[in-house]
Amino acid sequence: MWLKVIPLAIWLVIVKSQSVDRPIITTSGGQVQGTTESCGLFCTFYSFKGIPYAEPPIGVRRFTNPVPHSGWSGVRDASAHGSSCPSPDMNPTENEDCLFLNVYSPSLIGTRPVMVWIHGGGFMGGSGDDGWYGSQYFMPENVVVVTVNYRLGVLGFFSTGDRSASGNWGIKDCIEALRWVQRNIVAFGGDPNNVTIFGQSAGGVLVHFLTLSPLTSGLIHRAITQSGSALHSWGFQPNPRRFADRLATAFGLSTTDTAAMVAGLKQVPYRDLVNTGMFEPDVPMLLHPYDFAPVAEPADAPEPIAIGRRPIDIIEDGSYNTIPLIVGFTDLDSLFVAVSELIVNPGVFETFNNNPHFLVPFFWNIAQGSPESTAVSQAFKQYYWQGQQLSIALLGEFSLFVTDYQFAYPQLEMAKRHALRSPVYVYQFSYEGDLNLFKQATGVPIPGAIHGDDLCYLFDPKDLRTGEIPQTSHAITVRNRMLRLWTNFAKYGNPTPSVDPILQSTLWTPISGGTINAALNIGQNLVPGANPIATRYNQWQELATRYANNIFRV
Repeated sequence: MWLKVIPLAIWLVIVKSQSVDRPIITTSGGQVQGTTESCGLFCTFYSFKGIPYAEPPIGVRRFTNPVPHSGWSGVRDASAHGSSCPSPDMNPTENEDCLFLNVYSPSLIGTRPVMVWIHGGGFMGGSGDDGWYGSQYFMPENVVVVTVNYRLGVLGFFSTGDRSASGNWGIKDCIEALRWVQRNIVAFGGDPNNVTIFGQSAGGVLVHFLTLSPLTSGLIHRAITQSGSALHSWGFQPNPRRFADRLATAFGLSTTDTAAMVAGLKQVPYRDLVNTGMFEPDVPMLLHPYDFAPVAEPADAPEPIAIGRRPIDIIEDGSYNTIPLIVGFTDLDSLFVAVSELIVNPGVFETFNNNPHFLVPFFWNIAQGSPESTAVSQAFKQYYWQGQQLSIALLGEFSLFVTDYQFAYPQLEMAKRHALRSPVYVYQFSYEGDLNLFKQATGVPIPGAIHGDDLCYLFDPKDLRTGEIPQTSHAITVRNRMLRLWTNFAKYGNPTPSVDPILQSTLWTPISGGTINAALNIGQNLVPGANPIATRYNQWQELATRYANNIFRV
């Protein structure tokens, strides 16, 4: 009886809203049904989670290139994330069948820029789930966001250094996800001809490798690397066979016949493999490569090669995707690394005092015990902490040195090389406010933004938040500025294409001439200027010029 008293127009609205709340999209693999979620007052967006983009990398597909998912019948529920990839953290949702992605769109009609997020986690942890990467703040900026899972640790980056297992499976997963975007994103309101990849930490490293790969030609159009590049001390493994042999030995497998080794490792339960593929670091503070990280694949690899040479060689001969970049770091990036190391290794400062060669950048290829090693270590000790013996009292000074070693210097070296062929925008994130959740977790009262703090000014990290911040907090203003800069870049290839009051009418110019002659400091305000760490960078440049051999060619 009540139906009769509702006007027909209102009834049609009710029926329509019920179907729109759970939209169904047809993809190349089959139909998916998403949800409608809130992005604020009078703001909603469409969410599609847990879409498989590749066949499960299990059994014979372990340690092989991904292939597109063969599809499913019926309508797949896309209201929840898929399994996360196995990691030492033992995420309760993990499964080796983990190659899923998530799509968030403000509208399913029309086309808009696409931003594909590659998560960090040291190549061994994390996922694209919204526990850390809630994407609702991007929605009012009218972009489509895609977040991706990729294989991690030994499952994602194991390599024998030869054709038996060429490596870079995690990179190739990301490439397969980008191919999925090309085939399907129009149905979600995205533009396949305007795809920006962005990532932080190991995700930033992978973003940089994706720009260097011949397999991404036509798949990506811009890139943002936050605290990560292929030139980082921990981001490229030059000797994968060493760790392959160690892993094989742990399971009693051949270390001479790599084909037999790989066949044997494919039979090992994935949890045993992940647990065993963790070795104690030979060098503290991540100043050398992760055991399982991106590699240069052999020329005779049986499958398409993502990265065939050392990254520095690819960069210097220009055989990569010359697309616009944003490149940056936080002003105290490595404090988190230093505090984490101190927790598990309280004697780490004494380790550096006893072996000052650890202070010498390994990618400078300087021999331990040489006069050059002594000159470099003494120069850094004098420059950063006035030649004193390291102790907890010098945590701030030491963290600044490690920030330059691990993040700032390689980021700037990468930026100036790419700037010879494409626009590169450099930034330093130095704001410390209510959303610096990683810094707050350390409890260390040293001024500065640390590794990961910038993430909280782009995404909603639900799993990190301990409560809501006041709507009057200046941190929200900083978040709005970062979102506008990042999405402007995705739309136009320029983070400040026009005068914008939200951006304080700032003009952020790219660097030019292969030098770091422009940068944006993202702090309390947006402050454009020159290289924000020019004095420190010049010290590194001077020492590299005098003492380094075959820089970055490890």
